[in-house]
Amino acid sequence: MDVFHGTLDQPHLYPLYTAISFYAAVFVIGEISRVLVDKFITRRGSSHDFLIELIGTIQMCTCVYENGIIVKHYGLNGFFVVVGLLLTAGGVFNRGAFTNCLPIIEEFWYNRISSSRLLTLISAQLIGATFASKVAYTIWNNTSQYSNAHLENARNTQCILNYHQPAGTVIAFEVIGAATMRFVCGYLASSPKLRKLIPFAVSLYLTLALYVIGVPGLNPIVATSRLFGCQGIDNQSFFLLYWICPIVGWMLGAALFRADGNLSVKPKSSGKKKRN
Repeated sequence: MDVFHGTLDQPHLYPLYTAISFYAAVFVIGEISRVLVDKFITRRGSSHDFLIELIGTIQMCTCVYENGIIVKHYGLNGFFVVVGLLLTAGGVFNRGAFTNCLPIIEEFWYNRISSSRLLTLISAQLIGATFASKVAYTIWNNTSQYSNAHLENARNTQCILNYHQPAGTVIAFEVIGAATMRFVCGYLASSPKLRKLIPFAVSLYLTLALYVIGVPGLNPIVATSRLFGCQGIDNQSFFLLYWICPIVGWMLGAALFRADGNLSVKPKSSGKKKRN
């Protein structure tokens, strides 16, 4: 049964309330974890950076699992709004965590961070991406008796990728899309007034990718968490499409943006100085 059934007069909103509860629980757990890390782990060591990146990645990747409910019940418009709001919330709570390997690789390429910091952050992201599915299924299994949407998700362990376009188009979309998003996000980040639009610019791209391609990419870490091992693509093709293509596209966008006299894109970190 659905916990909202019989208590609300708008049954079409039951899945939305379920998803909001899921997102809220994940963010609350993430924030409690960050508070504990800030309290007990010194901020001057790599351990703090690793844990903050790990928590942020688990949090954001776990939320991606719930987005399927939004797409199924509220379509592309609902997906656009929800993803934009989630990314905005992530920017507020994530303590400067990247949760995306692309800007980290860019920072390393342009000698803005050390190789040790590169490895620290990306290893945290990969571990976080791996654990996200376990967190999502744990929540679904423990709430399935209260939510039909979660009951359906808990029972469905299959993942099949259905692409709307041929392979060449999908590859080109990933490369061009990543380059475009790097340029657009860099432009928005250069203005304090426009910076707040970055989450919705990313959400717009992902919504377009969902409509045109059928399977959004852009962030290799999120793609690895949600899509790796799914039917419809082998491991070599997965690595090419969701790692090589976005990295190449992002770096092309970074080169164009820097050639235009601008700086790199980095997440906000509440005024704290970044460490190398």
